[in-house]
Amino acid sequence: MIALSTVFILYPMDLILKQPNELEFKKICDYINEFELDNRSLQKDEFIAAYRNDELVGFGRIRKHKDCNELCSLGVITNERRKGIGKALVSALTKKEPNNLYLVCIIPDFFEPLGFVETSNYPISILDKIDYCSNELVVPEKYVAMKFKRD
Repeated sequence: MIALSTVFILYPMDLILKQPNELEFKKICDYINEFELDNRSLQKDEFIAAYRNDELVGFGRIRKHKDCNELCSLGVITNERRKGIGKALVSALTKKEPNNLYLVCIIPDFFEPLGFVETSNYPISILDKIDYCSNELVVPEKYVAMKFKRD
């Protein structure tokens, strides 16, 4: 569970990051399916959502596995992309999460400046995620595993 005791306000984007309520979570689940993101074991308390002017503009979650934590289901509403929302979400999620944080993606160049490095040494949960993505979320790009390196 991600404990958010306060609302995060990030400038200059005027974003508010917080845990979604039930109605907002339903909307996030719809976007996850639309964007063809990992929709397994979705739990509201794992998510942080980004809002601008009370409108949902992005979301992401930390999924807890037995052997690691995974940043996943990161999405930004299509017309809000390339405005720093994804970076703000990743920054908030990595600040709230302890060490041993991994992700699986097809865009490592996006995550590298945010503190992630590609790795071939990862827990079994991440191997399972790569297998799931390669078989269920088929794209022409190669899926890679990345690990968050704290400063």
